[in-house]
Amino acid sequence: MRFLKRMASLMLILVVLIGCFSTTVGAINSGAEHSYMVGEDYDTQIIPKSYNFDYVISGTFNGVPLSTPQDLFVSDAGELYIADTGNNRIIRTNQRGEAIGIYTNEAQKAFNGPRGVFVDKDGYIYVADTNNKRLVKMTADGEFVKEIVRPDSDLISDDISFEPTKLIVCDNGLIYVIVGKEFMSITQDNEFLGFFGAEDLPFSLSNMLVNMFASDIQKQKLTKKQPSAYSNFTLGSDGLVYAVANKTTGQIKKITSVGENIYKEQFYGEYVFNQSNVLVAPTYADIAVNDNGIIFVCETNSRKIYQYDRKGNSVSVFGGEGVAEGYFSMPVAVDVNRDGQVFVLDSDRGEVQVFTATRFMSQVLDALNLFENGEYDQAYEAWYEIFRLNAGYPLAHNMLGTIEFKRKNYRAAMDHFEIADNQEDYGRAYGELLHDLFTRHFAWVAIGVIALVFLVAWGLGHLKKLVDKWNRQLLRITKEGD
Repeated sequence: MRFLKRMASLMLILVVLIGCFSTTVGAINSGAEHSYMVGEDYDTQIIPKSYNFDYVISGTFNGVPLSTPQDLFVSDAGELYIADTGNNRIIRTNQRGEAIGIYTNEAQKAFNGPRGVFVDKDGYIYVADTNNKRLVKMTADGEFVKEIVRPDSDLISDDISFEPTKLIVCDNGLIYVIVGKEFMSITQDNEFLGFFGAEDLPFSLSNMLVNMFASDIQKQKLTKKQPSAYSNFTLGSDGLVYAVANKTTGQIKKITSVGENIYKEQFYGEYVFNQSNVLVAPTYADIAVNDNGIIFVCETNSRKIYQYDRKGNSVSVFGGEGVAEGYFSMPVAVDVNRDGQVFVLDSDRGEVQVFTATRFMSQVLDALNLFENGEYDQAYEAWYEIFRLNAGYPLAHNMLGTIEFKRKNYRAAMDHFEIADNQEDYGRAYGELLHDLFTRHFAWVAIGVIALVFLVAWGLGHLKKLVDKWNRQLLRITKEGD
């Protein structure tokens, strides 16, 4: 009986330990002590803390606190521009949150529910004045320059409502505005140039059959499949458009000037349980990219910030739902300055939280930058140091494997890819290893193949002789029996 009690106690302790250390979908809520990353199979793995909470920008501006702000922009000069949507104004502050300007455009026409703000390379401020159905261009001091309304073009369908929510302005002055399922391209003179960035819908046999055989009335009753709508976008220092769309896969896009997505087509983020304990897909509100191509996306269901590298690998996840520092109530916008600080706008709280990379994350970002600049020897040393200090960090093994692959050390690359559970690159390294072995030992392989051919030919000839012999003996036995 005493033995059974001890065994029961041990089993209870084991169950408790498993419950503490196992991870489930949406169970990790990163905070002050740790961060995590999403692996190849979308499992989560604890990693060292990636970002420290630095300070918060809140308070009142002209005696009025922020009300449901919806957008945040950090200029090259480090100034913050906040679309204070509920108060119909744009707030401009320095990096510490001290007000520099408050713009309402009342001298021309007061803003009405502005949901987007952007500052171009010349310092001009652009506002998506949503409820007024227009864009407004102002000087750096907030003086009205012009408004851009719905362009006059037969190419724009009547059912498309011009209620801009987000915009970006390219270095050549071209304006992109999110309208419906794609971006509308407009010049500074309010000339419509076309739509940009629409997704190609996959082939559907059912849709083809409907179009071939259904009547017009039947077609009208059927729901037409539509591409996913973009929720937000930003302009990278490389001139590419980075966008997020809420769909089942490929939610992050890196779009070229010809509208082609060159970012990896995969599922980003993770499914989480919402407040009603229902499993839901990620919903992305905003995207930011630093000068080295590291992407930050703001997810509203989990209240977390997901960080990815140029290849679509998960770098870290931080934040989560809560009221303490480093947590969010409703994050709606994210941006990053040239010093690497991350700014997250919380609409419910009416504040901006500022984060700084930890020593661990600084090492990771430096190593990624070395790799992208082609300094592979230095990158290998940097990643090996990260691996030495944090052997369980999958991205370190992925990067070490990639560098070994470039060095043609395919067996070493396979070892790293296996630890990182990177099956795709493991298979690629294995194929190259076989090809390399075949090439280096071609003469022996050729001799072996020739020998094998002769051996098979000899064996077939010998087998034929045996069969003929057996047939003759069988024929003789048959005749003797007659």
